[in-house]
Formats: sequence, C-alpha cells, structure tokens
Amino acid sequence: MLDIKLFFASRVVGALGIFGALFFPTTLAFALLYLLSGEKYDPAPSTWAQAFLVTVIVVVTTDFCKYWAHRAHHEMKFLWPFHAVHHSADVLTPLTVQRVHPIEPLLRNILISIVVGIVQGVCLYVLVGQIDILTIGGANALYFLFNALSANFRHSHIWISYGRVIEHILISPAQHQIHHSVAVKHHDKNYGSMFALWDWMFGTLYIPSKQEKLTFGVSDGTGKPVDQPYPSLTAALILPFKESWDAIKSATGSRTGFTQTVAPDAESISPGFSLWLDFVRASAALTVLFGHMAHIRFTRGDYYFLREWNVASDAVAVFFVLSGVVIAYAAGRDQTLGRYAFNRVTRIYTVLIPALILTIVFDAIGTRVDMSAYPDRYYSALPLGEFLWRGLTVTNLWTGMSDWVRLGTNGPIWSLSYEVGFYLLFGCLIFLKGPLRVVIFSLIALMVGIPVLAMFPAWLVGVLVWKAVPDTHTSHARVKAWSMALGSILILVVMKVVNLPGLLEQFTIKVFHPHNHHLILVYSDEVIWNTIIAVFVAIHLLGVRRITQGMSIPEESLFSRTVRWIAGASFSLYLVHYPTLHLLDAVLPEGLPGYDLCLLGLTLATCFGFAALFERPLKQYRAVLRKIGGLIADTSEAKLKAEQTAPQSVENR
Repeated sequence: MLDIKLFFASRVVGALGIFGALFFPTTLAFALLYLLSGEKYDPAPSTWAQAFLVTVIVVVTTDFCKYWAHRAHHEMKFLWPFHAVHHSADVLTPLTVQRVHPIEPLLRNILISIVVGIVQGVCLYVLVGQIDILTIGGANALYFLFNALSANFRHSHIWISYGRVIEHILISPAQHQIHHSVAVKHHDKNYGSMFALWDWMFGTLYIPSKQEKLTFGVSDGTGKPVDQPYPSLTAALILPFKESWDAIKSATGSRTGFTQTVAPDAESISPGFSLWLDFVRASAALTVLFGHMAHIRFTRGDYYFLREWNVASDAVAVFFVLSGVVIAYAAGRDQTLGRYAFNRVTRIYTVLIPALILTIVFDAIGTRVDMSAYPDRYYSALPLGEFLWRGLTVTNLWTGMSDWVRLGTNGPIWSLSYEVGFYLLFGCLIFLKGPLRVVIFSLIALMVGIPVLAMFPAWLVGVLVWKAVPDTHTSHARVKAWSMALGSILILVVMKVVNLPGLLEQFTIKVFHPHNHHLILVYSDEVIWNTIIAVFVAIHLLGVRRITQGMSIPEESLFSRTVRWIAGASFSLYLVHYPTLHLLDAVLPEGLPGYDLCLLGLTLATCFGFAALFERPLKQYRAVLRKIGGLIADTSEAKLKAEQTAPQSVENR
C-alpha cells in the first residue's frame, strides 16, 4: 500500500524528475552544440551507423552515471535515508520500483543531466551531421524505455538469472534481488541499472552460483532485518530529511565531516566604513532607478545621456563588490553553514516573494490598460507556472540549466540570479571541505553557467576588500588611503570619458567571433569593463576603510539617518522600481503637469512603502521563522516517534 501512496506522492514532483532526466541533458547538449558549431555550422548528412553509435555512447554514459548515483546513495550517510525508503520494502513486487522518495531522482538527475548532456553535445558534434532535438532526445528515451521495462522484472519475486557470463555484462533480476538482500555478504553489491560492467570494474559485482534464499528490507548492519522504519506515507516522506540532517550534523561534529566552522573575524565593520558602504549602496540603487527611468519610453529621451553613459549597468557592478564585502563579513559572523544559509535565504525571500507577486499584479493591470507600454524587448509574458518556478528558484539567468528568461517586466532580477549563484559558490568554498567541496562547487558552477561565472571574480574582489588588513600604523598610511579613495574614482571617470568600455566590448566581440557574445554572456557582455570597475571600487573601499578606522560617526545626524534609511530600502528599490515604472507609464496621462516628478515620486513612494512592509522588518521575520521552525521540528519529531516501531537511524550496510 505504501508503494502506491509513494507512487502518487512522487507524481507531484514527477514532472520535474522526468524533466531532469530527459530534458535537462538535451538542453545542455543543444547549448554545447551551439557553442561548438557557431552560426555558420554546416554539417554533412549523418548515416544511421553514426546515429546508432551516438545512441550507444549516450546509453552507456547514462548507465555509468546511474551506477555512481546509486552507489553514492548507499555509501554517503546523508544520502542513504532517501534511498532507504526504496530498500524498506520487505517484499519485492513490480510496484516496488515506485517506492522512491521524491528527492532521490532529483539528485540523481542532476548528475545525469550534466555528464550526459556534455557527452551528448560533444558526440553529436563530432559524429552526427544533421542535429535536431529529436536526435538527442531519442537516445535518452531509448535508455529510459529499456530500463523501465527491465525494472519491473528486477523488482519481483521471480528469480531470473542470465548465467555467469552474461551477468558480468548485464544486471539480471536475480542480481538486483541480491542487492535488496539484508545479508552482510550482499551489502554494497550490484549497483548497476542496466550494465553489470561497472560493478565488475569497480569491485561491487556479486554473481550468485545458484538461487539463494533472500530476506529483503533494511538491516541493523549485522544482517538482521529491522521492523519497517517507514510505516506511513508521512514517515516515508519526512523522516529521511531528519535522518539526513542528523547524519550531516554527526559528520560536522567529527574531524572527517563534510563542513567546517569559519573562525570569526578579529574586527567588525567600523561605524564610519559601515556608513560609507550604505552611502554607496543607496547611491547605486538610485543610479539604477535613474538609469532605467531615462529610457525614451518613460521620459521621452530627455535624460538619455544616462543611458549613453550606461550608469545602470555600472552601478550593478558596484553592487556586486559591496555584496562581496558584506557577505564575507557575514560569513565570519555566521560561522556555520546552517546560519549562513538561513540568513541568506531569509534576506532574499522576504523581499523576493512579495516582489514577484507585485510584478504579476502590476503587469496584469498595466498590460490591460495600455499594452504599448510593454514592448517585447522589456516585457516577457511567461506562463504563470514558469514565472513562479524560475522566479522562486532565482534561476532565470542560470544558463547552465536552461535558456535565460525575463520575469515579466522585472528585468533587474537578473542580478539577483547572479547573487544567489555567488552566495552558493562562496558558501561552498568556505564551509565545505574535502572532496565534497570540489564536487559541489563544480556542480554549482555547471548549473549557474558562463554569465554568472564570468562575474564571480568581480564579486570576489569585494571579499578581498574585507579580508585585507587595513594599514593604519605607518606614517604614510593616511596619505595612501586618501590617494586610493580619490584616485581610484578619478581613474574610473577618465577611463569612462575615453570610452574604454566601448573598446573593451569590441575586444570581447572579436574574442567570441564568430559567436554572438551577447547570447553567450547575456548581462555579462561587458565582463572586462565590469571587472575593472570592481577592482577600482575595491581600491576605493580599501582607502575609505583605512580613513574611517576609529572615526567617530554621529549616527543621529541628518546625513547618517538619511543614508541608513535609503540604504535600508535598497533591495526593495532595486526589485520593485521597474514593474512600477511600467505600470505608471501605462496609467499616467502623458499631459500630466510635472509628469517626470510624478513618475519619480510615485515610483519612490511605492518602493519605500514596499520596503517598510517587507525589507525593514527582516529581524522580526527571522524571529518568527525561527519560532515556526522550532514548532514544526518538535511536532514532526513527536509524530514520527509515535509512528515508528524501529530505531530511526538505519543503514543497509
């Protein structure tokens, strides 16, 4: 009965699982083909033998990935609880193949998507001439069809053996039944899905000489089966998360754990430096607003010089540096991966979720009032499901996973997609350790894609600002600090005046020729110039940090309070202003006296009002979430303990 319940529960995320297994590799392969072939690619017609060879390579690669994903779920303690749901079946039937925790196929398909997608792209480019999406998808479909048919026989009580010779090549139903056995001699054997070759190569192959009497389920590690650890659907879905977290905490507390604690920084952000960071942050947010408001469709081109100077894009590069500084400081304050994750997630989603809702509402109203205010280049009418999925996962610019999309009129969310990628990459570098750090960092890097990775060095420059030790003891320290603070900005202005950004963009175009650099880099198409901005802004901030060291700041002064107040709404200002500008452009009469001031005033009022509701009360939201999290944890644990009749932590070892 639990198999049937899990089957329907898995259907909730089943579409995503199939999407990951079939579509993600196809998308990655097609993207790689485009990158390799370019716009003038003219392949020769392929033969059936070439297409067959590609199919075989893809099938073998897919099965190789499934072997290692399956093995990882057995041998990595924090993954085992999700796979233990499958092994908890004490009777094998064709329905047992559906007895899977929804998380397991999602994790498995990440590995398959990346590796198989790359192999497909390269093989099709080298071996196949006429490339289309059906050719790529066909190789995937063949494997999954074959595997689905054989899976029913593997998960049954019928003993079917292929014989000793063939069972070195293909996994038989009998071998997979051995895999489900609780006997110690059968532990960690026969991980293969289609081919037994991988088990043979990597020392996990077990070939029975005759039919064996088997007991299925999970064991206590000594070969003795334990009582059903997942007696209900609730236990099967929720308990693995707790067991996985317990395994992570246990590993974290040992010398050989997966994570490490970051030592707190010796100093905190000084009041003077903090105020200047807020001043730069507030200025950058307002600059983005002014740069976007200067579009011809909003203000007739009266302020188009701001567009020509490209101030909005430059301000985002400044944001990235500031983010690196603040997150580097915050990581030292958080010290653990759990606190780091909680603080980043709450900071983002308390503003992002209402901003997405506001975008949906404002776009719905504006497009009905005046569709001409929503040109295709600046508005993308996505289906609601795709809008929410790409928006809530903040992956709309993760080109390693899919094509980039604009979320309605809220184009500025692209930089938040970058930010989340930076948070994940940086958190991986400082909180994880050992081989896991390399694996997770590589997976994240592949998912976020080239545009995000191109700007990661600019973000890391901000980290270096915080990690650098201010020189305040030498006699020339203050002169040097002022030179850094003022000279860096002066040099940036001079480089802008002599049109260095334009020259660097031409260089980028030549580097990527014959490919379109915009299609590959998207919003990172000025990556060299933006990195230069990051370096000189970092030099400026280093100078300011030294100047303000030990400086007394009157926090109650009008300047300080104004800067803090605007900076406290900078996130809202950034995420809300564009949908608001479009709505006002649609509803405000063009002949309104003081139109530009009304447009600016109403936009600012909307953004600051939004901030008062969702950004400024962040501490209160975090307090509530901690309390709710504690209540849920207590309630879930009590309920699961009542349902269970066996120990909560089990291993099929």
